[in-house]
Amino acid sequence: MLKGLLKTIGKIYFGHKIVLWMILTVLPVGVSVFMLEMFSSEIVQHIPVGILKQDHSQLADRLERAIQSSPVLDVKVNCHDMSECEHAVIRGDLQTFIVLPTDLERRALRLEAPVIPVFSSGQNYLTNMFATKEIRAVITSIGSDLFAASYDDPVKTEIHSVGNIEGNYQGFLALGLLSAMFHLAGMLVAVYIASFPLRDHRVREFFSSAERSWVTLGVAAFVPAVIILWLEYMGCYAYTHRMLMPMSFEEFVMVSVAQLLMVICCFGAGITFVGVTGVMRIATGVSGVIGGPAFAFAGQTFPVMAMPFAVRCFAFLLPLTHVLRVQSMMLLGDVGMAESWEVIKLMGGMALFWVLLGCFTIVLRWQYRLKLDSQMPVVVEEENIVPVDTLFKKLIKKIRRRK
Repeated sequence: MLKGLLKTIGKIYFGHKIVLWMILTVLPVGVSVFMLEMFSSEIVQHIPVGILKQDHSQLADRLERAIQSSPVLDVKVNCHDMSECEHAVIRGDLQTFIVLPTDLERRALRLEAPVIPVFSSGQNYLTNMFATKEIRAVITSIGSDLFAASYDDPVKTEIHSVGNIEGNYQGFLALGLLSAMFHLAGMLVAVYIASFPLRDHRVREFFSSAERSWVTLGVAAFVPAVIILWLEYMGCYAYTHRMLMPMSFEEFVMVSVAQLLMVICCFGAGITFVGVTGVMRIATGVSGVIGGPAFAFAGQTFPVMAMPFAVRCFAFLLPLTHVLRVQSMMLLGDVGMAESWEVIKLMGGMALFWVLLGCFTIVLRWQYRLKLDSQMPVVVEEENIVPVDTLFKKLIKKIRRRK
């Protein structure tokens, strides 16, 4: 059995095209490293803004200086009228602009609560959020000083991100996108490994090398890929997590188990897609449709509780949703340990379900293809049994070469 296992592993992983190793190693690791570098900046800085100053009072001057001194904002244009600022936003030169209206200081001193309009582009919500948040903070600070200049900041506020001390985007978006990348890669790799024996008519060859054991063939085909992808996942996650608060050994084990279960779930799902459809192209498309937008439904960018019921059900079925929960809980330390065990149990049940369903469907599909190949007429060529369709392909190649 061991000899057949090693022989089958060699045929699948070292006797095939480079495409398998591309989607198994280069795709998940390369894209993950690229995303990490993209989110390496600690905070958003130098957002281009404009100022339309209709009031020339001391309060307006203080507001302008405060906005200019903010590291988040970068005053690019001092507009003369609304149309100038609006065209700058349309061209993309500005992300937002602030209007300091007429009689701003007079109305403020009369406690009439003047409104300072802020206009922003509707295309970049996340960038607008940072810009408007900083503008609101600057205006609030100047407004409070206007009426409480004699007080020495009686109340102060400090905002800290639990587990992400630096507020780095690698600790917010990158960790989730990293998991989403391996979530998709797991399904794609499983689809490729399960379907290329069907596409290349090599089921009989692999079945024979596995000593006519479907269990040996399944273990040789999928277990090495699961281990390789899991190790890559843990390595990339550890590299991303290096700037966050260090995890204890128990927390690391918890996250690693959740990541392994996610990879197993994705492999089971990808194998099931091949077993049901029997076509690599369709199974790859299904994997892309499900795995591609999975990050949007996982609850890290938009709360799951605010989604419609049908979308919440779909998010619950995604392994990515649960592994992101475990990763987030581990950033809280021992507080999230007990809750993480419940998620791990759930993911274990999901992994078992997808593995059993995938094995059942793919064995049926491989057996059906093996039966078809056995019924195909064969001829003897140089003491080797060769299917007729293979001979036709060789003849066509010879004719093309002669031409």
